[in-house]
Amino acid sequence: MRGGEVILREDVLILKKEFKKIKNMGLIKSLRKGPTGIGYTFEALLNKKEDQESKPDFRSIELKCKYAYSKIPLSLFSCAPLKNGNYATRYILETYGYLNQEISNNEKVYYNNVFSNYTKDLGGYRFNLEVDRNKKQVVMKASKNGEVVEEVCYWDFDTLEKRLLNKLTNLAIIYAYPYYRDNAEYFKYIKMDIYKLKSFEKFLELIENDEVLIHFYIKDGITDIGTPRLSVREVKFALKLESISKLFEKIA
Repeated sequence: MRGGEVILREDVLILKKEFKKIKNMGLIKSLRKGPTGIGYTFEALLNKKEDQESKPDFRSIELKCKYAYSKIPLSLFSCAPLKNGNYATRYILETYGYLNQEISNNEKVYYNNVFSNYTKDLGGYRFNLEVDRNKKQVVMKASKNGEVVEEVCYWDFDTLEKRLLNKLTNLAIIYAYPYYRDNAEYFKYIKMDIYKLKSFEKFLELIENDEVLIHFYIKDGITDIGTPRLSVREVKFALKLESISKLFEKIA
């Protein structure tokens, strides 16, 4: 058995032991309000500090916590889009953003889930992804009235592969039920599945088949001195739950 496999086997055993302890604790009060509380609380119980690093959360294993009943696609990793070698987030908002009527100061927003084949109308445009193996890029295109208007942005294969391999070679998905008492949220962690990534090529195939999507949430804002800024710049690759076994092999 090779060294990496020995390390993984040891990491799986350690994580399973820690998960059993947390599971046996029963209801655990969330250490943070909002949707990130489920993961933040679990990682805190592992004595892991919050970070934005591209390496796995626990030894060689990335952790993803989710509500047991949730059907929301599994967020894989964030990756900023490019246009002509520069970050394209501001361009996307300024060109294709729309006014958010729920915000009193009429800040622009671009909120969309983009697939390769499925499209929906957003401000008169439709957006789709294309895996371009000649350019070695995942490209997002905008169309209007059935005609391609432009290639809005792209992600290089090299960048995506590094993100995927550095962060998600090994993955643990932890499931929990939420409970609400006295205006506080509690979690009962009930199950954990551990997986190993199949390949980057499989990742690309799943993009082509609408099983991996890109979630955009970009929002304008104003600084304290009145200048514009991006208050939200969320661009995430996500995997449909029913396709987990296509990208990953279950190992524990």
